[in-house]
Amino acid sequence: MSTCYSGLQGHAAEILLVIEGFVDKKILRLLIVDDSPDDTELAVAGLRKAGYMIKNQRVQDLASMQAALDKGAWDVVLSEYTLPHFGAQLALDLVKRAHLDIPFIVVTRNIRDPDLVKIMRSGAHDVVLKGQSARLAPAVERELHMAEERRKYQKMSLALNEVENKNRVIIEGSREAICYCQDGMHIDANKVFLEMFGYQDLSELEGIPFLNLIDKTDHVRFKDGLRKLQSLHPPSPQEFLATKKDGQHFHAEVAISSIVLNGENCVQFVVIDVSKRKAVENRLQYLNQHDPLTGLYNRHHFTQELTKVLEKVKKDNSQSALLYLDLNELKEINDTLGHAAGDRLLLKIARLFRDKLGDTALLARFSGDEFTALLHGMSDGQIKEAVASLLSTLKETTFSESGKTFRCDGTIGVVVINKDSESTQAVLNKAYQTCLGNHPVKPAPIPVATLEKTTPPDDTPLFEMPEPANIPALKKAPIPEPPVTEIRRPAVHVTSASAADWEARLRTALNKDGFELAYQPIVNLHGDPAEYFEVLLRLAGRNGELIHAGEFMSAAEHLGLLGSIDRWVIHQSIQSLAALHREGRQASFFVNLSPTSLREPEIITMLQKEITASRIKPQYMVLEADEPAILENPTDAAMFMQAVKRIGCRFSVDNFGNNLSALHRLRDMPVDFLKIAGSLIRNLSTDALTRTSLKAIIDLAKAMNKQTIAKFVERADDLGVLWNLGFDYVQGNYFQQADAHTDYAFADETTLASDTGTPNWANSSR
Repeated sequence: MSTCYSGLQGHAAEILLVIEGFVDKKILRLLIVDDSPDDTELAVAGLRKAGYMIKNQRVQDLASMQAALDKGAWDVVLSEYTLPHFGAQLALDLVKRAHLDIPFIVVTRNIRDPDLVKIMRSGAHDVVLKGQSARLAPAVERELHMAEERRKYQKMSLALNEVENKNRVIIEGSREAICYCQDGMHIDANKVFLEMFGYQDLSELEGIPFLNLIDKTDHVRFKDGLRKLQSLHPPSPQEFLATKKDGQHFHAEVAISSIVLNGENCVQFVVIDVSKRKAVENRLQYLNQHDPLTGLYNRHHFTQELTKVLEKVKKDNSQSALLYLDLNELKEINDTLGHAAGDRLLLKIARLFRDKLGDTALLARFSGDEFTALLHGMSDGQIKEAVASLLSTLKETTFSESGKTFRCDGTIGVVVINKDSESTQAVLNKAYQTCLGNHPVKPAPIPVATLEKTTPPDDTPLFEMPEPANIPALKKAPIPEPPVTEIRRPAVHVTSASAADWEARLRTALNKDGFELAYQPIVNLHGDPAEYFEVLLRLAGRNGELIHAGEFMSAAEHLGLLGSIDRWVIHQSIQSLAALHREGRQASFFVNLSPTSLREPEIITMLQKEITASRIKPQYMVLEADEPAILENPTDAAMFMQAVKRIGCRFSVDNFGNNLSALHRLRDMPVDFLKIAGSLIRNLSTDALTRTSLKAIIDLAKAMNKQTIAKFVERADDLGVLWNLGFDYVQGNYFQQADAHTDYAFADETTLASDTGTPNWANSSR
C-alpha cells in the first residue's frame, strides 16, 4: 500500500514539473505568411524546440492577412518572400499601415541580393533561409527582445515628454522669473523673466550672456557665486543690481543652481524683483535710525555712532567734540500753546542746527527737548567758535505763535573726545552735567509735576532719565500688559528661602500635574474660520487660585526648571490638541518656549515622539519663542527652527517689532508667524506714528510670506485699524480672556472680513 502511494506521489510530482515547465514558457503568438503547410510546421517545430509555446495562424493572401491583423494581436510575423499574388513586401506594408511595432522576419528558400537589400530597407528585421532553420529561433528571440526595448523606450519617452510638458506649464505659469543658460548664454526663459527684463520674446535674449543683465558693480560678486556652483556648498540666493533691456536698474534676488536640461548641463537662474522689499527695508532702517518729527538721528543710532567715534579717535589719535543742547522754552510753549506748537519749534531748531553746523556734523534729537551733535576734525578753537556761533544764533532767534513770542535759546554742554575719553556713557554723562551747569538759575520754584533734570551719579546710565513730553511715541515706556494674555518673565530676586519654597512647589507641580493650561483664541481677520489658540501656563495655588506664569518663571529659571516645564507644556498641549482632533475640530496650538529650550535637541526628539504617538498632523503645532531670545542666540535658534520645520511643525516669533532691524535678520529663518508686541498695539487708533511703523512692518512681512498677529487687542476701534494695516490675525481680551476651555466660536467671526468696504465692526463696541 505504501509502495502504491509512493508511486502515485512520484507521478504527481512529474505532472507538477511538467505544468511548471509550461507555465515558465512564453506563449508566442505567431502569424505565418506562407502557402506551404509543411514549411509552416517546420518553423513552428523549431520554435517549440527553442522553448516557446506557439499559438499560430497561417495566411497566404492579402485578405486573410488583413483579417488576421484586425482580429488579434501578434508577437512575430514570419513571411515567405514570394507567393502567388502576394509576398513579404505586401505583408510588410500591411503591418506598417496598421502601425504595429512587431518583429517581421522573412523566411524563404532563396532570395537575390538586390531583393534582400530592398526588403531590409523597407523595414524587415531579418531574413532567414529555410535551409538554415537553426537561425530562426535566435533571430526571433533577438527581435522580441529588441521590440520590448523599443516599447520601453517609447513608454519612457512619453513619460518624459509628459514631465517636460508639465514642467514647462509650471515654469510658464510661475510668478517667479526663470531662465536657463549654457556656457553663460541664455537658451530658455519663461514669460515672467522676459517681462521682468523688458524683452518681447526669447529670440531677443538667446545668445546674450546672463552677466549682461547684472550691473557692472556686482560682476565680481556674481562671478564668485557662479564659481561656488562647483563647490560642496552651493551659493544661497543673493541680491544684485539688475539691468533691464532699456538700461533701467532694479534690485533682484538671484538663486543659482546647476541642472541637466535635455541631456545637457546648464545653469538655472530664478530671479525675484525685490525693489519694493528693499524700499520697505530702507524705510524701516530709516525709522529705526531717525526721529520721525525732525528727521535727525535718534538717540539709539547716535549712541552707536558715538561709540564708533570713540574707537576711531583712540586708534588714530584724532579729536572730535560732543555738543549737548537743551532748549529752555519748550515746556512753556507746550503748556501754553499745545504740543503742536512745540513740534513746530523743534522743527525750527532742527533746521537751525543743520544750517549752523553743516553737513559734516552728525545731528540727533536725543530726547524731547535735547539735541546732540558730533563735530569731527576740529581744533579747540574751531569748536569754541562753532558753539559760540550756535548760541548767538539761538539767542537771536524767536518763535511766534498766537500773538506770543518766545526766545529759542538754550544751554549747551561741550565735551572734547580724544584718546583719554573713557566710555560712551561717561562722555554722555559729562556732556549732560556740563549742560546742567550752564543752566541759568530761575527764581521761581519748579512745579512738582515738572520732570526735573538733576545731575545723575557717575554710575547712573543717562538713558534711564525721565524723558520730556515731546519724546516720540514709540520711545515711551510700554503700558504694562494684563497678565492674562501672555507669559511674562519679570526679573525677580530669588532669595534662598523663596527658592526652596518655589522649588518644592514647582517640582510637585511637574510630578503631580499641578500646572494647568489656559487657551486664548487667535482670530483670522479675513474670514478663515480655522481654530487657533495660544496655550498659556498657570500654576494652581495653595488656596485654589491660579498663579500666572509671570509670577514663577523667574524662579523656575533660577532653579534650572525651564526645560522641564516646557516639556510638560508640550506633552499636555499635544494631548489636549489630539482630543480636539478626535472630536473633528482641526485646531492649531501656539506653544511658547523658553530660551533654554532653543538650545536643547532633546526637545525636538520629545516633540516628534509625542506627535507621532498622538497621531496628529504636525502642522497643527506652532512653536513660539520671544524675539529677544532668538536674536540673543540666532545660530541656535535657526537650527532649532529648521529641526521644527523638518518635523512638519510651524514656528512663530513672539513680541516682535520693538527692534525693527530684527525683521531683516529673521528674513532667512523658517518663521511662519510674527506676533507683534502688545506695546505697539496700545492706543493704535490715535497714534499715527505707530500706525506708520506697523504698516512698514506688515508690508515687509508680506513680502517675506510671513503672517502677522496683533495681540493684546482690547477695543473694537483698533480692529478697523488692524484690518486696514493688513494684519492676518488678532488676539486679545476683546474676543475672549484665556481660560481652561476651547469653546470659542470661530465660525461666528467670519464676518470680520469684508471684501466690499469697511469692516462691519469698525465702529462697533463689545
